[in-house]
Formats: sequence, C-alpha cells, structure tokens
Amino acid sequence: MTGPGSRLGIDFGTSTTVAVLRRADGRAEQLLFDGSPLLPSAVLLGTDGRLYTGRDAAHLARSAPERLEPNPKRRIDERAVLLGDAEVPVTDLLAAVLGRVAAEAARAAGPVRAATLTHPVDWGPGRRAVLTAAAHRAGVADVDLIAEPVAAAVAFAALHGEAHFGGGHLLVYDLGAGTCDVTLLRRGPSGWEPVADAGLGNIGGLDVDAAIVAHLETVYGRLWTDPASRLRLWDDVRSAKEMLSRASGTVVMVPALGREVPLGREQLEELARPVLRPTVAMTAELLRTARVHPSQVGGVFLVGGSSRTPLVATLLHEALGIAPVVAEQPELVVANGALRSQPPSPLATPAAHPAPAAQPAPAAPAEPDPEPLPRVVPARRRRGLLPVLVAVVSLAVAFAAFATYMTITTNEDDGGGASGPSVAPAKYDLTKAPDDLCAILDLTPFAALYETPERPAVPSRNVNGQLGTASCEAVRVHQKGAIRAIFGASVSVRADPTLVPVDYRQIVADTARVNDAPAAVPGLGDESVVFAMKDSSKRLATDLTLVVGVRESNLVWTLRLTLTRSDAAGWSDKDRQDLRDRLVAVTRTALPKVTAALS
Repeated sequence: MTGPGSRLGIDFGTSTTVAVLRRADGRAEQLLFDGSPLLPSAVLLGTDGRLYTGRDAAHLARSAPERLEPNPKRRIDERAVLLGDAEVPVTDLLAAVLGRVAAEAARAAGPVRAATLTHPVDWGPGRRAVLTAAAHRAGVADVDLIAEPVAAAVAFAALHGEAHFGGGHLLVYDLGAGTCDVTLLRRGPSGWEPVADAGLGNIGGLDVDAAIVAHLETVYGRLWTDPASRLRLWDDVRSAKEMLSRASGTVVMVPALGREVPLGREQLEELARPVLRPTVAMTAELLRTARVHPSQVGGVFLVGGSSRTPLVATLLHEALGIAPVVAEQPELVVANGALRSQPPSPLATPAAHPAPAAQPAPAAPAEPDPEPLPRVVPARRRRGLLPVLVAVVSLAVAFAAFATYMTITTNEDDGGGASGPSVAPAKYDLTKAPDDLCAILDLTPFAALYETPERPAVPSRNVNGQLGTASCEAVRVHQKGAIRAIFGASVSVRADPTLVPVDYRQIVADTARVNDAPAAVPGLGDESVVFAMKDSSKRLATDLTLVVGVRESNLVWTLRLTLTRSDAAGWSDKDRQDLRDRLVAVTRTALPKVTAALS
C-alpha cells in the first residue's frame, strides 16, 4: 500500500490512455498530453531505436507506418510485435505508454511512484501480470489494479451520490475502442458492490471503423494505394464516425479515388448495428442470469469513448426499457474512478504486490492465460480457503468439458470461482468456420435476374477459440440493367449453445421494431424467419432489403439481399414475395453445405 504522496489513476485504453493525478495535498487534476486529456496509445519504433508515443508516434507514422503499433493493448497475448525490421517486446510497448504518463506527471508534481491501473473485467492473472510488469518498467513501483467497469461505478457514485437512482442496482456499460465490459452493481452498506459482470474482448469502436471501411470497399473498390494512405483513411473514418455522433452527415476522404465520399448517420447505424448487437444481447443476458428485472435497475451508465455513438443508447433503451445516462466526457470516467478507488476498496480487484523502485522488471512476462468464455457468472466475495478449492476443481472440469464442447467455464474473482451448468453438446465446431462463405452460396434462383458479378466476393473469417466464438461473412455485388443487388451472407458459431437463442432473438427484436413483422420459415433449422427491412421513412421506394435468419444448435445464419433500382419503378407485393421465396430457396441450398463443413 502507498503512503502519503502523489498518485495516478490510469485508464490504459486500446486507442487512447487517460490519467488523473492526485497531488500530495489531495488536489486532483487531469493530466494533459500535448494539450489534450487523451493520449493516443500508439507506439512507434523510431529509426534511432527509441519508442515514440502519442502524437509523436502518429506524426512519424506518416512516413513509416510499418514501424507503428496503433493498439498495443490488443497485443497483450503476444510476447513481441514486429515493428519495421525489429521485434519489440509487448511489455516494452505498454511501458512506453505508461512511461509517457509518468513523465507528464513528474513535470506536474515531481516523480510519482504509485498508481492504480484499470484493466478489462475478463483479464486473467497472466494479462494483469504483463500490465503490472510494464508499469514497474515505466518507473511506477507501487501498482494496484481495478477492473474498468468497477472503476466507472466508483466514479459514478462519487459524482451522483449513491442515492441518486432508485431500484437498488446500477448497470455500467463500458464500450471502448477494443473491448466491451458490462457490470451489474448493487447498493450495499459500503457503497456499490459488484453482483455480476460480463465482457467481450473483441468488440469495440475499432470494429465499427472496420465495418465502415468494409462498406466503402464494397461500394468504391480499392480505397488506398500504400500503407501511408491506408493509415490516413482509417484516421478519417474514425473522425467521420465521431462527427456523426453530433451531425447527420459527413464525408470521408478516399485516397485511391482522390476525392471525398458521403457517409450519413443512417448508414453508420446500419453498419454499426451488427457490431453492437452482441454487446446489447450480453447486457440483457447478464440481467437474466443474475435474476434482476430491468425495473430493479435504477440507472444504466455509459462510459468509454465509443459509447458516444447515439445508437448505443438507442439499442440499450429498446432492449432494457431504461434510458441510459451518458457521461459528459465518457473517456475520462474510468481514470477518475481508478484514482478514487483507494485500496482497500470493496470494489477493487486483487491488488498487485508492489515492487521496490530499484528492482528490475522481469526479462519476460508470464504467458497470458486464456480468457474465459463470454458468459455471465455472479461475482463472489472472499470467503476463505473453500472458494479457492472450488475454483481449482471448477477449472479442471471446464478444460475437460471443452474437449467435448460442453459449456462449463469459470470466472476468477477475489478468491472464488464457479462453474456453469452442463448443457447439451454443441453441434457445430467453431474452428471450422468457412474461409469463404460465398464459395458455397448458390444464387441459382436469382440467375435470371442477376447473372454477372460486378466484382468478386470479399470474404472475412474470425475464429477465437478462447472466447468461444467464430464468424465469417462475405458480400457479392451483381448488376443487371437498372437493378443492383448486394448479397451478404454471415454465419456465427458459439461454443456455448445457450447463448445462441439470445443472439438470434436480438436479431429479430432489432428488426421487428421498425420493419416488417418476421414470418416464420418452416423446416429450416430450429427456428427461422424472413422479413423486409424498411430502416426509416426516408428509404426510397426503389430500395428493398430482405433478410433470412436461421438458428440451429450453436449456429446463427443470416442472408441479406439489398436491391437498388436506378429507374423509377418500384417493387410490387408480388415482387417482394417472389424475392422472399428466392432468398429462402438460396438459404435452403446453402445452409446444409455450411453445416456440413462445420460438423
């Protein structure tokens, strides 16, 4: 534990890092980096062998983008990262960012040797050890750790008072650049205490950026000509996304075209919805598993820079019936909460043992442990040795069960653990997700209408065995006469079959509120629907989007068709029904091939 003196609260984020300094006299102030409270977490290896951070890294990356790591936090599971022609230990990348924070603090208040750092709620001891080692290497001798959503709850309680909201519970939704954490807290004798938490380590604002880039590629083809122009495009996409949280339209500069292209808020929301949907489903599932009705939740608090996107609050409001509260500066909340969380705190995670200032950092950090599968497990308080023994047994059961695709997982906490209930084995193997969905997408029913692809399909594949998820998707664009057709196919597989109905219901619920009522499709999977999207009253009558969704065991299949006419003709009811039938026929043909590949 620290004695009297200055202390830092540091929120080390995927894209930006924020720090708050409390001086020895108790005064707290926001640290500024080049005049901004947000320090880009990017690190660049200079030709002189130095590691540059923040704006310096961004500036040098214009001429040497191959030497830049824009999101070192996402590389936490790797020992080293190749920057240019040299390998740099991940601990050094993290230490460079934290060292910059320590240097700014030293300028303001002299050397600061104590800090509370935040981390995603699902980081295990291996990852936390890497973060602690990096802080020691940066000159911070006394390190305490706290989960990001718990720090946010501490800040919220301090700003609004524990009695500000009724209901007895508080929900913190933290959406950053690369992760999403949700924590349910209950008001106890000593303040807000965690009841349950859940996290997705692979979903954040960067994934919305990626969806925008993929959309632009679909519409305009090649977007950049070299690594430097690629970096400029991604920066412009991020700026455009942020602007659309305040405006209805903006533009994105496409280097390969040499011109700006339009991007509207409706387009952004359509692209962001599939990215954000799992986070909303996870939030609803957390309440269901914790057996807490939304009426018992007095407030939903949004933190993290990516929570500025208006669609986040809209989806959560629709799913929970509670209007979320957005912090004025959501990026700063977690760091403030970290500083306020002075150990020992009932909300804090187990503190790291402080290292003496003169003790060198370990040459190689411990291998990060696998992340737990993304499910909700109620948090438990420390109750002595018995919970530790239960945790060990539960871990052994979990690893044995995974080999047979049974869903038994553990959630590490302050000395306790739990295992989930046994369920029927998953039917499909998430590690066998197809590399190219379009290769098995037979569009014969549409051959008479759309014969020649405008351009080849662009498939994507993402398999994460540690998180228990897999997905792949692809888009095909066809043109014939006045009609342009875009086919989008996607399949997602869960290691835990019990989560699939939640994903599927969320897809249907999102669309049914504003679109045609989904019609059931008999004989297709465990459950399936087809429906037409309207999106909004502004959509032209010459545009039509149809969707087929299927749920089967631990798999969710989606096939989407968007039709645009350049002539004045619209779509009759007969046309719509015919197109629905054709889309269902394609699904009946393609889905067995997909499931056969996954069996």
